[in-house]
Amino acid sequence: MIKGLYEAHLPVSNLKKSIDFYKNLGLEFDHSIDDKLAFLWIENDKSWLGLWETDKVELEYHPSIRHIAFQVTLDGLKNSVKWLKEKGYEPREAFGFKPGFSCTS
Repeated sequence: MIKGLYEAHLPVSNLKKSIDFYKNLGLEFDHSIDDKLAFLWIENDKSWLGLWETDKVELEYHPSIRHIAFQVTLDGLKNSVKWLKEKGYEPREAFGFKPGFSCTS
């Protein structure tokens, strides 16, 4: 019955800055409501991301909250650090892995 993920939602402290960030990553802005909520297509007409502006974003990080993962190709994953840097973002350590970490078998 379930065929995929339709939407995910994240709290953000600055809606405009967050919209710009996700647009720069390639998501397509669809609409906003009352300058407090915005929707961007991850995959047009298939899945989207909702961003909610709130002052309640300063929670200790845990992957079970505020966590989404975008599907990419293996080559895209291998090139992700370079791709992010080209867009002006500095990748950071996550889950104990440094940016550019790779496993070989």
